[in-house]
Amino acid sequence: MKTNNFGILIISALIIAAVALALFGPLIFRKKVDRGIPNVQQAAAGAITSKGVVESVDVVQLGSQVSGIIREVRVNEGDPVRKGQPLVILDSGKASAQVEQAEAMVRESSKRLMELEKGPRSEDIEIARAKARRAEVAYSQASDEYQRQERLYRKDATTRIERDRALERMKTEAEELNAARYNLQKLLKGERQEQIEQARAATARNSAEKKYSQERLREFSVTSPIDGVVSERQKEAGEIVDVGTPLMKLINPKKMRIRAEIEETDVGKVKDGQNVEVTTDAYRDKIYRGTVYKIFPDVKRKAQKTFDPGASFDINTQQIYVRLDDFTGLKDGMTVTVRYLK
Repeated sequence: MKTNNFGILIISALIIAAVALALFGPLIFRKKVDRGIPNVQQAAAGAITSKGVVESVDVVQLGSQVSGIIREVRVNEGDPVRKGQPLVILDSGKASAQVEQAEAMVRESSKRLMELEKGPRSEDIEIARAKARRAEVAYSQASDEYQRQERLYRKDATTRIERDRALERMKTEAEELNAARYNLQKLLKGERQEQIEQARAATARNSAEKKYSQERLREFSVTSPIDGVVSERQKEAGEIVDVGTPLMKLINPKKMRIRAEIEETDVGKVKDGQNVEVTTDAYRDKIYRGTVYKIFPDVKRKAQKTFDPGASFDINTQQIYVRLDDFTGLKDGMTVTVRYLK
């Protein structure tokens, strides 16, 4: 009798379990699916939903263009910045010295070119003439003295040393005379055109070097290319950086969008211009409205991360950009749910 009662209890328990499974099984299964695949689900009304992330349209990762030591970081995370505002200053002692050297070379070559193009001054020509006349007189005197010593030497009235000394003096004065005449002729004819062209080339070369050194000096001051906000600050004063080292990340909070992903099984079901509703856990009672404005043509491995540890990344997805009518309250990096309306 007891055995029959026990069997009846078992049968009753199984019947109750079957009824419960029939009533509540679909709800339990749906919740598991929602947690296991958070990016794409089929809503009760047949609309596609997916996870998305709020991001700035303008995102700039500032990097160092030179190697050096950071002297000053002028902003912190969350600070607003303006386009052209200096954000990070690196030590520029050597670069400043190179600019000064280049500027000195430009001044020197420019002065030389100006002198060549202007030509000789009249007073310089008169000075050269006077030098040439003095050189002619000196040479004439030296020549006469040599002739006299030569005659005396033939008559054994002087020594060979005195005659040779007079010869050397005459040769020296002859060289001085030739140099004076050449200088005078050069001044009278003016500088040759090739010398002027060489001076122009030197001036242009030095000017280019000056411009390059000035541009390089500006690279030691890292400025903001946009109006925005400092999202991340990655380096501090005193740190040594190399070319390409990340310094800070900037975003523009006034230009936002949503980047969403749908699974490849739903590719083609979302259209450009399609209306959407967006919700977020931060504002559970608020619905944001917007439209799809870009659908990427390719399908890639899922990239977005969520807080669901059961979410799978071993799936392919298509990226979609969504523009909202109002982004009030939404911040860069927030996770949202996008429902694509039919």
